[in-house]
Amino acid sequence: MSASEDKKELSGLARSIGALFGDALPPPPSPAPTPAPGEDVVWEPVAEVPTPAHRAEKADPQALRDAVTAFLQADPLAREGKGRAVRDAALALREANALDVLADSAERLVLGAGDPPDEACIAMAQSLVSPGVASRIAAYLGNERDEDRRKELVRVCQLLGQDMALAISDALSATQDRFARHTFLDAMVAMGPQAMPIIEKMVEDNRWFVVRNALAVLGDLGGERPVELIISTLAHTDARVRREALLALAKVGGEDAGMLVYGMIEDPDPDVRLAAAMAAGELKVERALRPLLALLEQENDPDVVAGVLRALGQLGDPGAVNAIEKRAVGSFFSRPPADVRIAAYRALHNIGTPHAKSLLMHAADDKDPAVKGAVRQLLGMR
Repeated sequence: MSASEDKKELSGLARSIGALFGDALPPPPSPAPTPAPGEDVVWEPVAEVPTPAHRAEKADPQALRDAVTAFLQADPLAREGKGRAVRDAALALREANALDVLADSAERLVLGAGDPPDEACIAMAQSLVSPGVASRIAAYLGNERDEDRRKELVRVCQLLGQDMALAISDALSATQDRFARHTFLDAMVAMGPQAMPIIEKMVEDNRWFVVRNALAVLGDLGGERPVELIISTLAHTDARVRREALLALAKVGGEDAGMLVYGMIEDPDPDVRLAAAMAAGELKVERALRPLLALLEQENDPDVVAGVLRALGQLGDPGAVNAIEKRAVGSFFSRPPADVRIAAYRALHNIGTPHAKSLLMHAADDKDPAVKGAVRQLLGMR
């Protein structure tokens, strides 16, 4: 058999195998036509594909602003072309890293969506949001001091969704500004279920302050899942996290909250003991009376003592009056600080037994002007 016949046979075998498995070999490409002698070769122009650098050169902030205006003003049935103009202008600006213009445009689309919001406007706004744009909007929120403007920005965050929850979480972790921290926490609470996937990741973070921030949000959210997440942090190695978990638990309550708080009253950290006492009072944990009285007897930290006294006043058990009296009046040799004494008299006022009332009447002329003023205010005296 000749070489050419061998090639034909192998080629036929390959085609048979390809046909058997449904993967027939494609026909060989046709050779380009050879021009006849004397003819000129005509080259077809190739369309130029714009590169990121070319798009960045064409970035025009005003073009995006105009496109957004046209989109918002257009009839909903005629928005397709207007939306394309918004996306094209935004793409060029994104390549140029023009985050402020993109953030402002996303905000305009959200605030212009109406109430209830037009879904097309929200979808268009979301298409403009990259991680950088979301971070810029979060920065606006953290720096804003005008209350009405903050409400607008929180609404923008709510409607832009999870991208904004992530950006706010990052900003919350980075800020050292107390006002900004509270603003970010309020925004996360306002976002509600949208923020939950981000909050769950925050709870698992290795940084204590990130976990603390998550707990501050969970305490205001409430619900079954937030309670589960709060409980999971009660044994955290960092006392600051345990403290925040107790404060959050006091807010959300729940069937097992009292038992959990009761178990934390003897925590080795004084701030955690204070939080446990405050939570026991808020939740009216009656079985906490004995450990609270024991803590009052042995505690020396004035802040913790004041917290225990407040909790005892909230429980309202008459059996606590004698122990509270010691912190209110003191002894011949020593007298507690004014803040502790005031907390004791407030607790006595809440319990309201005859003996507690007589102690208050006697303190209405106390030598310490701060104590005297506080007691007179409790009694409604001038």
